[in-house]
Amino acid sequence: MKIRYFIVISFLTIAGSAFFTGKILSQETNSAVNIQYPVQELGNCENETACRAYCDEPGNINACLNFAEKNNLMSGEELAQAKKFLSATDNAPGGCRNKKECDNYCNDINNIDECISFAERNGLIPEEELKEAKQVQSAIKRGVKPPPCKNKQQCDIYCEEADHMEECITFGVEAGFIQGKEAEDAQKMLQAIKRGVKPPPCRGREECEEYCSTPENMETCMTFAVEAGFMEGEEAQNAQKMLQAIKRGVKPPPCRGKEECDIYCTSENHIEECMNFAVAAGFMSEEDAKMARKTGGKGPGGCRGREECEAFCNNPENQETCFSFAKENGMIPEEELKMMEEGKQQFRQSLEQMPNEAVDCLQGKVGTEILEKMKSGEFMPGPEIGNQMQECFQMMGPPQGQGFEGGNAPPEMRQQGPGGPSGCQSPEECQKLCEANPEACQNFQGPQGQQDPQRQQYPNDNWQGAPQGQPCEGDACKFNMPPCEGENCQYAPTQQYQVSPGEFKPPEGELKQYEGVPGPDQQYQQQYEQQYQQQPQQYDQQLQQQQIQLQQQQLELQQQQLQLQQQQFQQPMPIQEYQPPAETAPPPPPPSAFFKIESSLGALLYPLARALFHLR
Repeated sequence: MKIRYFIVISFLTIAGSAFFTGKILSQETNSAVNIQYPVQELGNCENETACRAYCDEPGNINACLNFAEKNNLMSGEELAQAKKFLSATDNAPGGCRNKKECDNYCNDINNIDECISFAERNGLIPEEELKEAKQVQSAIKRGVKPPPCKNKQQCDIYCEEADHMEECITFGVEAGFIQGKEAEDAQKMLQAIKRGVKPPPCRGREECEEYCSTPENMETCMTFAVEAGFMEGEEAQNAQKMLQAIKRGVKPPPCRGKEECDIYCTSENHIEECMNFAVAAGFMSEEDAKMARKTGGKGPGGCRGREECEAFCNNPENQETCFSFAKENGMIPEEELKMMEEGKQQFRQSLEQMPNEAVDCLQGKVGTEILEKMKSGEFMPGPEIGNQMQECFQMMGPPQGQGFEGGNAPPEMRQQGPGGPSGCQSPEECQKLCEANPEACQNFQGPQGQQDPQRQQYPNDNWQGAPQGQPCEGDACKFNMPPCEGENCQYAPTQQYQVSPGEFKPPEGELKQYEGVPGPDQQYQQQYEQQYQQQPQQYDQQLQQQQIQLQQQQLELQQQQLQLQQQQFQQPMPIQEYQPPAETAPPPPPPSAFFKIESSLGALLYPLARALFHLR
């Protein structure tokens, strides 16, 4: 929150004679211009002191300007500004005639109106800085009390004091120099200071970056940033991890900023140093560090970093390289390797049995080279190619009379048997059919000509229930359970149950949980258990509804079989999840890698630095 009205002074002093003399002396020192004393054009001044005194006189400014222009001691812009001031010296603020007099007069904020008016009238101040000077002028006129300092030097000293910071920042906010998030950050900083948290002893953004990048100063900077609320959540946690590592004597890499530390830590000469700090700070496990040392911090094909290695391994031509790299370095468990080999064999068999139309379609999508590699087992497809295969089968459509979808698919993808009753092809369609025609659903035979498992459990010839919608009473409610047969038998040894109303529960220990892939069979057992707990008078009505649900489940099972095979095609190779060792456990996070420039220690208390900078 530098009080910008002091900037006017710098423009007024451009025309001061000392400026020209300083230019001359600077050039002399650099041997850019060979100035011989005495200087005839400057009143035969014999040395620097004499020439400076000569140019301090207002009447000699023209001669000094001409000398500076002749010897290229001033830029065109500087000369123009000086000549503007020279033409307006008769009306200079307070009648000042040289640099020292104008400095003294305009450094006093009581003279701000006169100095700003003079600078604006004579074009001595840029538009942006003139706007800021007027903001200060306006705030003072509104009664906002400025800090009780008279000039830049005094204000630097005054506003650096923690006790005065609130006063200076308040004026900066009222004058409009601190707004939005910057104002919020300034308030956070003030609250932290009031709680006794000591800010780092640095001034300005660059100085604070330099100060807080030094390992011995990081604790001070981090503590203040966390206490002031500039670091939150994961960012604050990472800072604390780094801080604990530093306290244990582990030095962070000597780099500043994410880009610089990325370059530093990818160098083979620095990998060990960076990994040691990452492990100490908890950003990398010992196992990951061991892997990183083994691979030298490089991934397949020599890639470095997450983005580079992902791009490399996502290229189908590089998948075998990435797979081999992961396999050689023990990144894929043996169980997964075995599953992948089995999947590869199944996939090759499926390709051999694909209809020619589907093969042509797939070849058009992936190209001849990739297709041949898939057939030979050199290349395993990822999800993208799996989706393309599915599209090819869907485009072909099922032949007439074959079930739901994938009639021409490989054996693993074909559905078992026809669709639902009367040829319905979806759960919704079959449900509507069965609601309209229950008899068709009751007589529907499942796959391979077998009757519904549900109907086998409750065949009509053994069921002596009451008419639909009427309560079941007496012996008519008794029924005999049929024998349990087939590989899907879900029940214990065959037993006939004589069950009376109100006693609908299975004997204890007689139900055996079906183990295997979840499907309709497992759901039948759940339905069976639920049925024993229901009232007899509801049973007949529920049986009909369950028959409808059975048809839906059969269709859903067919769909699941197709989806299961498709998932085998689409299962992404583990290598596509590969991240290089230096990224799987990222290269040791540089001290500033967790810091955002304007929110934490990346700029190292940027809000504080900016506030202090403006206050000067």
